[in-house]
Amino acid sequence: MDYRSHHSIAIISLFITLVVLLPVADIFAQTPTIKVQHPRKNAVLPYVDSTFIHGMVTPGFELEINGVKVEVHEEGGFLVFLDVSPGDFTFKLVAKKGSETTSLEWPIRIAERNRWVPFDSLAILTEFAQPSVYQQLIPGDLFEVSFRGTPNAMATFRIDGVTDDIPMMEDSISFGGSWGDEVFGAGATEKTEVVRGIYTGGIYIPQIDSTSIDSARIVLTLRVPHDRIPEEYFPEKAYEDVIGDTILFVVEDTLESTVSIVDFESPVIVEMKDSVQTIRTGPRKGYLSIFQPKGVRFVCDGKYDNYLRLRLAPGQTAWVPDTAVVFLPLGTPVPSSHVRTIRSIETDSIKRVEIILDEKLPFRIEHYPRDRKFVISVYGATSDTDWIKYMGKREFVERIAWRQQRDGIYEVTVEYENGGIWGWDGYYAGNVLALDIKPAPGSFRSYHDLRVLIDPGHSSDPGAIGPTGYTEAEANLGIADKLAAVLRKKGATVFMTRIDDADVKLYERPMIAVEKDCDVFISVHNNSVPVSVNPNTYNGVSTYYYNPHSKILADYIQTEFLDKLPLGDHGLYYANFAVTRPTQYLAVLVECAFMILPEQEARLKKDDFQMKCAKAIADGLDEYLNSIGH
Repeated sequence: MDYRSHHSIAIISLFITLVVLLPVADIFAQTPTIKVQHPRKNAVLPYVDSTFIHGMVTPGFELEINGVKVEVHEEGGFLVFLDVSPGDFTFKLVAKKGSETTSLEWPIRIAERNRWVPFDSLAILTEFAQPSVYQQLIPGDLFEVSFRGTPNAMATFRIDGVTDDIPMMEDSISFGGSWGDEVFGAGATEKTEVVRGIYTGGIYIPQIDSTSIDSARIVLTLRVPHDRIPEEYFPEKAYEDVIGDTILFVVEDTLESTVSIVDFESPVIVEMKDSVQTIRTGPRKGYLSIFQPKGVRFVCDGKYDNYLRLRLAPGQTAWVPDTAVVFLPLGTPVPSSHVRTIRSIETDSIKRVEIILDEKLPFRIEHYPRDRKFVISVYGATSDTDWIKYMGKREFVERIAWRQQRDGIYEVTVEYENGGIWGWDGYYAGNVLALDIKPAPGSFRSYHDLRVLIDPGHSSDPGAIGPTGYTEAEANLGIADKLAAVLRKKGATVFMTRIDDADVKLYERPMIAVEKDCDVFISVHNNSVPVSVNPNTYNGVSTYYYNPHSKILADYIQTEFLDKLPLGDHGLYYANFAVTRPTQYLAVLVECAFMILPEQEARLKKDDFQMKCAKAIADGLDEYLNSIGH
């Protein structure tokens, strides 16, 4: 081998060494890359005046977005909260290092909430009109309509084939912050944006000549004096009208939604298809009662979009999705029952109250820990109660009392001895409505007596995504694994809803806790915020509960978070989550850190920080158990 061959080999060896030991950027000229994680390209965001954008750029490069210099984490992650404007909006990102430059345009759209019609135009803005969905009503129901149009005009609406023109009143509305600001941000803000030309009106549905009117149109009409509207703004579909000596320009439009009116000749009865549905205070509104058992029957007398209105008692209604029930044949009797007997049964393993009914009726169970009582409301029931029987040990239930709260609502109060509650379950055994209560142990002897389900939130869906692409599902699993190890070392029996990236459906997760007879359910998450909230300002650790008996545990965990993790206090929350809603055990959800902040995403990737999160949760559980004594 000659000198040139030795020389070539030496050069190749040196090149390989450089490739192995040095970053690629130090060997070749590097073109910066930019990746945006949020918002999605061409996403349509609700109305906001500012929002955050986050993602990553090649480490070592500087970044500007819309002329604002953005801080870049050493791993390349960035997040910045910027002003935006309604309509089509573009983020313009520019990454630089020396002579190397890359730019990226990222279009989105911001919804317009403050749009209104100028005084010298004639128009109806049906995109802001209500109702926007189909309704089925009965005579006597209140039907309300609103829309935006030319201010200082005369507005009416009519239901085709049902009513004449109904006068509407004009008002204005003011806008402040979003729900996200109220919950996760600065709170309620002053309402400064004013929109004029808001017209509202309503009518009680009249009796109709036929048994039903199907999908009637809702027609909106707006009238203004002709001398107010320049000719160039005169709508093509407008026409003239005369009232007295006044010439008016008139414009009409029709809502996309329709209304049907039904005068039922006999009650319509529906029945629950499964036992995971809830009944709500309104369509897509708050929960009136959770987990109505399969087979419970209701009278149905209305519809709003895909929600059915249920009549629980005179003056008391509830709503369920139409997919939650089956319609029973006409002539099915109205569900009702007389209550003759109530019983309590106590053994070492059972603390149960039974209300004996003629059929399965809707119910609501409320727990008042401070008063040491449960209140059970049964809808459609009437008292004939002469007997309350206490069976077994008679050590836990102090007293059972009933009252006819009002027509169609029968109420039972169960008072119990001093002590905490670890869970309860309301269900039907045949036509017997049962309340099983799980008292907290008088003292906690050993973790060997404790059964815990740990739920690493998300799986097939990634959850929140960090600036560099690290997913919440990954971070949750890392923390959950370490929490499981800590609790197993203490002696607890620990189950996991998932141990990898398997797809576990949301509503299946609580069912696992019930099947495994768990005492505690802990759902592990990492956080983001709504688009209107600045995560640089509003972040930190947070803990969530739904049922009152879980609040104390949530409080202890939040306290340990604040002591062990220097991330700030994002709050302790009552929150209506699917995984905290079940009543049979202690259930909390934790948000350990903020995935979308570059620094916290970087920490979440590290085992030692994941272990700090896990130990804080375990210490919170430890403090809770200590509070009931060893």
